[in-house]
Amino acid sequence: MSPRSSVRHAPGSFLGSLVGLVGFSVVVGLLVSATVVPGVAVASSTANSGIDVFESLPDFVQIDEQSEVSTIYGRDAAQQPVPIAQFYSQNRQIVSLADAGRWAPLAAIAGEDARFYEHGGVDVISVVRALSPGGDGGASSLTMQLVRQQIVEVACAIVDPATGARQDEELCANQTTDSYGRKLQEMRFAIGLEQRYTKNEILAAYLNIANYGDATYGIQAAAQRYFSVNANQLTIAQAASLLATVQYPTNLNLSQPANYAANQERRDYVIQRMHTVGYITDAQRDEALAIPVDDAFVQPRELQSGCMASYYGSTGFFCDYVTQLLRNPQPDGSYILGADRDAAQRTLALGGLQISTSIDVTLNEAVQVSLDANVPLTETRLQYGGAVTQLEVSTGRILAMAQNRDYDNTESFDPATETGVNYNVDRAYGGGEGFQPGSGYKIFTLAAWIEAGYSVNTSLDTRRMPRDVLTCEGARQEYDPNNNEGFSSARQNVVGIFVNSMNTGVTEMGTRVSVCQVQDAATRMGTTPANQDAYDTHYPSWFIGTGGTVTPMAMANAFQTIANGGVHCAPRAIDGIVARDGTEIAVPPLDCEQALTPEVASVMQFVLQEVTNRNPKNNPAGTAPVISKTGTSDAVRQTWVNGASSTVATSVWIGNIVGEVNIFELGGRAMWDRRSVVFTDVMEAALARYPGGAFQTPDAATLRGNAVPLPNVAGQTPDEARATLEGAGFTVVVGSTVAGAQEAGRIEYSSPGADALVLPQTSVTLLVSDGSLFTPPEAAIPSLEGMTLDAAGAAMGAAGFDAANLQVTWARADPASRCIVLDQNPDSGTGGPPTSPVSIVVGSDRDGPDPTC
Repeated sequence: MSPRSSVRHAPGSFLGSLVGLVGFSVVVGLLVSATVVPGVAVASSTANSGIDVFESLPDFVQIDEQSEVSTIYGRDAAQQPVPIAQFYSQNRQIVSLADAGRWAPLAAIAGEDARFYEHGGVDVISVVRALSPGGDGGASSLTMQLVRQQIVEVACAIVDPATGARQDEELCANQTTDSYGRKLQEMRFAIGLEQRYTKNEILAAYLNIANYGDATYGIQAAAQRYFSVNANQLTIAQAASLLATVQYPTNLNLSQPANYAANQERRDYVIQRMHTVGYITDAQRDEALAIPVDDAFVQPRELQSGCMASYYGSTGFFCDYVTQLLRNPQPDGSYILGADRDAAQRTLALGGLQISTSIDVTLNEAVQVSLDANVPLTETRLQYGGAVTQLEVSTGRILAMAQNRDYDNTESFDPATETGVNYNVDRAYGGGEGFQPGSGYKIFTLAAWIEAGYSVNTSLDTRRMPRDVLTCEGARQEYDPNNNEGFSSARQNVVGIFVNSMNTGVTEMGTRVSVCQVQDAATRMGTTPANQDAYDTHYPSWFIGTGGTVTPMAMANAFQTIANGGVHCAPRAIDGIVARDGTEIAVPPLDCEQALTPEVASVMQFVLQEVTNRNPKNNPAGTAPVISKTGTSDAVRQTWVNGASSTVATSVWIGNIVGEVNIFELGGRAMWDRRSVVFTDVMEAALARYPGGAFQTPDAATLRGNAVPLPNVAGQTPDEARATLEGAGFTVVVGSTVAGAQEAGRIEYSSPGADALVLPQTSVTLLVSDGSLFTPPEAAIPSLEGMTLDAAGAAMGAAGFDAANLQVTWARADPASRCIVLDQNPDSGTGGPPTSPVSIVVGSDRDGPDPTC
């Protein structure tokens, strides 16, 4: 950096003032001569002050480096860009000299530097007048004022938020010192500017950088702020009033009626000067002077700065998330806006950025409506919070991000209705500590189960009992959770376990897949503990989602992965950035990779569609299929519904922001189920804008996994059944005797049941019949026709029927047919119990019984 002047004078010291004045006058003469004879280096006793007119100008004096408004854009109902917020360190919109209008440039020249177009950066006449005994008036030309404001703009205004340090502390400190050295430095830089830029460029820069008070900088922003017009629409009186402000921005700005009188006094001076130098006529002067500076004259527009002033009530937290992304390093350590933190912070502070984002404003507003209705701020019995994140399935773009409180990141926020904490995300991006996910986390146990080759149709023991579950690296730990909603069943297949959200069933799955396998699947799908990049605990409670906290963003990301055929896409908020100079700033590309195989994802879709279909309160209206899983934390402190269509993934959290109030005990099932109301609301809104289609057909081989059907051994003896099952690889336990329909001592049924899909080596329990319900099987009535009566009786007995139940009807017949069965009823082959009666017709030599038969 250039060496700075160390010229000082002691106030009140006549000798010091005289010496300083003489030295200053000599140097001024040399500087001014340099504007006439370019290329002449200044060499004098003040060379150690760094006075070299023709050295390169420092970066902070370049006139194109002025803070400007940045705008964040979302998408409207027609998917067209729409502004959602503006932010700035200084409210400024850079305009060309032509767009500054006719009167503002003339007011600036007349009021501040009437010989602007005649000097080379330093107005000698003004300097001499200021140095003369009893002289009055300022010696600073417009160009010198521009230099000083540019130094203040960059050296003083740009602060590192992490350290609070200014870009150039020494140079900034010099600006508060009223010294000859500072004036000489301004003159030197002013002459340099005049040699590099045209007069019109310098005038435009001055108008754009000037401070008009109340955090408003530049003529365009000032015209809009105080008069609600563009700069090129300003009247003579309005332009003069604004240019009057720049002399003392704090005391003369138009934001406070208390400043009106002082502003009018200075404004009228500027108007008179415009007339004196010939810029306006007598009539124009008189008309402008006749207008008082009052409430009728000032037509202010409220400042719209930052995420708190977001144009849509729902987008404040998303706006904050975007600014956090721009300030913070990316996962690879790089910054979007520069090579390092300092460069990124400087770009952000200078502003002028046009930032296109993924947010769907129409959808986000619909989400906000549902949250406001179902998670009302009027609920004071707990610190009641609700948040929703929605992601585009195919890309991970953030379509909605809202919560039930208003965005306010100031220290004066109202904790009853406002917060600066974004409940949807990690602390690094403006979030908090996350929330316990409960059963919603079980989807990762499901993923690990399918990846390990197990079938989701496998029948598992779901009774409550202590189980030795796998943690990591073969270690086991006893775990015995209950079922949160009281549902119990001795056995369920995996689909049923998830439909009924059975903790006991998922724990049984944990005897075959480990916590580490579950956490690995979760990590690949975008879900790690809140504020952590990896898991550092491996408690068995992670199987059922009570081992830690996560964010709605993370859970939405997991369902995005499932719905996208196993392809995980990192959440994406920024689609593009155009810099202040019109060039595009590179933003991170889509970050998608295969986290689960398509086959595994297809079976997860199958299971989670069944969960939705069999829990209709979580099924949005319409025909588009939806996958989902609810979640409830310990003691019903947090409630969730996470899910997705084929186009939009959604996470809904409702619960305690802080505290441990049991939502069910407080408000019953209706309050517990508000999560479902919000989920169906926001999914219906999403499907209206992004229609969904069918999910994948589940892969048959993956669906079956390593499950095998259990042989049917009913009716076999215990020894026969044991041989059958052990021969197929199962272990066998002969259980109790039960009331049964099989013959006493034979197998009534097995558990699991016959044909159930089970794991190899499954233990099978055999239940033995006591015969109390046994009914002998029916036999087929034999063909009796053509037999003698005695032979017919014998045939009935041989077929298992009682011959005494033959009912004989005699019929006169020829001698060859005597004692022969001529007909029978029922016909042969008819089944019946042993006591079934059978009617037969037998030939006789008379109308009655034949005694010879």
